[in-house]
Amino acid sequence: MAEILSTSYINSLVSSYETQQREKVVAPLQTRKSAYEKRSSSYTTLSSKLGSLKTLLTNLKLTDSDSVFRTKSTTTSNASFVTSTATSAASKSSYSIFVNQLAKSDLAVSQELLSSTANAITGTHSFRIKTGDGSGGEYISDVEVTFGESETNQTMMEKIRDAVNSDKAVVTSGAKTAASSYADGTSTFKININGTETELTINGGGTYEELIDEMILTIGGNVSGVIAEKVVDSPNPGDVRLKLTVENSKDYISISHVSGFDLTTDLGIGVTNEKGASGIVSASAFTPESGYSQFSLTSKNTGLDFRITSLSDTSGSALSALGLNLGSSRQAFVQSAGADTPGFVFSDISSTNNQLNSRIKFNSIDIQKNSNNVDDLVSGITFNLHSVMQSTDNNVNIGVDVNTADVKGKVEDFVKKFNDIYQYIRNNSTSISGTRGVFMGDSSASSILSSLQSVAYSQVSGLPTNAVSFLSQIGISFDYQSGLKVSDSTLLESKITDNLDQVEAMFNSTSGIANTLFNKIEPYLGSSGYLTSAQTSNNSSASYLSDRIKSAETRITKSSSILRTKYQKMQLQLAKLLSNQSYFSTDSSY
Repeated sequence: MAEILSTSYINSLVSSYETQQREKVVAPLQTRKSAYEKRSSSYTTLSSKLGSLKTLLTNLKLTDSDSVFRTKSTTTSNASFVTSTATSAASKSSYSIFVNQLAKSDLAVSQELLSSTANAITGTHSFRIKTGDGSGGEYISDVEVTFGESETNQTMMEKIRDAVNSDKAVVTSGAKTAASSYADGTSTFKININGTETELTINGGGTYEELIDEMILTIGGNVSGVIAEKVVDSPNPGDVRLKLTVENSKDYISISHVSGFDLTTDLGIGVTNEKGASGIVSASAFTPESGYSQFSLTSKNTGLDFRITSLSDTSGSALSALGLNLGSSRQAFVQSAGADTPGFVFSDISSTNNQLNSRIKFNSIDIQKNSNNVDDLVSGITFNLHSVMQSTDNNVNIGVDVNTADVKGKVEDFVKKFNDIYQYIRNNSTSISGTRGVFMGDSSASSILSSLQSVAYSQVSGLPTNAVSFLSQIGISFDYQSGLKVSDSTLLESKITDNLDQVEAMFNSTSGIANTLFNKIEPYLGSSGYLTSAQTSNNSSASYLSDRIKSAETRITKSSSILRTKYQKMQLQLAKLLSNQSYFSTDSSY
């Protein structure tokens, strides 16, 4: 009887009630909610697998030179001298190559000077470097360098080096009085940044400072890769100038007049192929022997068409101090026991004797190129020259053929990704040990499975008679339980080698496997796809059940509280009855 009157007894009764109610009301809701959540998670996994297959199909359905079935591989008889790479655009072929000379970068070297000797050069100096652009034109670089009051030959060379290697293309207009009126009308000009041309129209109508402001705003909003700035009070108070800086030293800038008032001439900003020096040459300062310093300029690109075409001081004597104020002459560098003669290491620029181009005998024809990586000789093929050959060496034979291993790998990858989806849906569409598969009765999963099955065993339509049109004809079999399988690897290889066009058409023709399957699975993917819609519906149902579970829990908690209060009152009543019983029992004993 004491147990009935305890708090623990009431707790036990209430807990039993809560357990019964949760098993009766909450558990079924939780089971349904878990099923929706599991299916939603399965949709996420299925979408990911379909996405991977779609990416592969996107490549498999490409045609012509983009086709993955046309990838090529190359072979070489001597990789020490020549190797090669080939794109899908290359044709099956073979070539004979003999390397007579490797391409080199043009190189100018200064005179040798005592490092510690004081150099009287001071202030700001400017010089111009010109190189070929590879197409018969020139790149132009204007470099400024500032020296202190106590330079040595070594520090002078180092400052010139740093100025060259950090130089970017800068175009600065002539100075105009900021407050002066600009009344010359509308002007249209063109800015070309590394081949990207932009036409700009400036209206003006105010002062020159307002004109510069308008140009900065217009250029900044329309031309990428260039920074437009206003320079004030330079060189004199009240002056204003426009400054354009090309952000990437590899890019050139050209500015030309188009129509209206010729603002490019008025401001002095008309330039052609202006490029940062750091984009066309590399400068070095080095120590050829103890106590001496020397300077060199090396073209960034190899070949005669990218050679240094001119070196000249434009203000001051920076290049003269190095002995390199050569203009357009090709004075030869001569190293001697006494003073070196500054100039070009490869001074001969004739087509017959230059040492800057690579020289090869290609299929018995003498050919020169600017680079050691020759990509403009045969469409789709790059020949990489590694070493000069001797007269006793045999010609290098380069072969180009279909990359059978790569094509086979693409087909095998298709089989793998196909099965990844097929088996995932199959395994989740049956009951195992009484547990219902998450995709059982799911229309989307069932439809995808049917599409996969159809593609696996159906004939590809629209192909020529006698052409391969079934996967089984290229050694790929289909099993209803497990999906596709490369059952005859030898047959697959032989079809790729001997009937590549047919294998390709079976995949990437209009009615081919890649296009057909791509079109079937695409509607299921993306934010508006069928799987996303189904997942959204599942999530909504799971959320609805979560709300019902919370409501049920709230009701159970409230009922438990009421029941506890009721039990407590009954317990008090019972305690009083027991107390009265005890009293009467004691009283009757007299």
